[in-house]
Amino acid sequence: LLQRGNSWKMSCDAQVQGTNDNSIVSKLSMVNAGYFCDPYLKLFVTKSSRRAPIINRGYYIRVKAVDHLLSAFLQCFSNQHVQVISLGAGFDTSFLRLIGLHGVQDCHLIEVDFPAVIDRKLAHIKSNSMLDNIVHPLGSSYNLIGCDLRRLGELQMKLAECGIDSNSPTLFIAECVLTYVDVESVNKLIGWVSMSFLNSAFCTYEQWR
Repeated sequence: LLQRGNSWKMSCDAQVQGTNDNSIVSKLSMVNAGYFCDPYLKLFVTKSSRRAPIINRGYYIRVKAVDHLLSAFLQCFSNQHVQVISLGAGFDTSFLRLIGLHGVQDCHLIEVDFPAVIDRKLAHIKSNSMLDNIVHPLGSSYNLIGCDLRRLGELQMKLAECGIDSNSPTLFIAECVLTYVDVESVNKLIGWVSMSFLNSAFCTYEQWR
């Protein structure tokens, strides 16, 4: 029974990780349709696919909403060192746009996802000179963390290793992520953020039934 339970859990985790691939293709479809400018998405997609107009519009709203809040946060603390932590980031390119298109500085950018997803993202970055030229000069101000969000202790440890500062203005982003995590783990995660980062905001964009 234990072996069967572990196999089921691994299968569910694989399905969750697979949503990243579907999402990035849909975002690229939206970009190719002219809704949004992002020259980096195509570098993470091996095979593009044209989505229906309603899907393109939905992803435009999703990307635009998160991008608007991220820009507002950075403008609000434009004269301070800030941190942005993207939970379940997948192949999201928001940070690449911040650096490559807008030249954002004095910002510690951290992306968290399953180790397998982070490994794939790193491979894409290292194999593409355009991406590597953006990321490499950032040094320790850009970190990719492979971690299951349900393992809060491990997440805390890895963020500490990256030099996270709980006193700095910090924005947490969870874009269509928490809906795939059990309620108990989500409550622990959000509770820890609210208790540990007193100068922070939590941006979440999730599906609703």
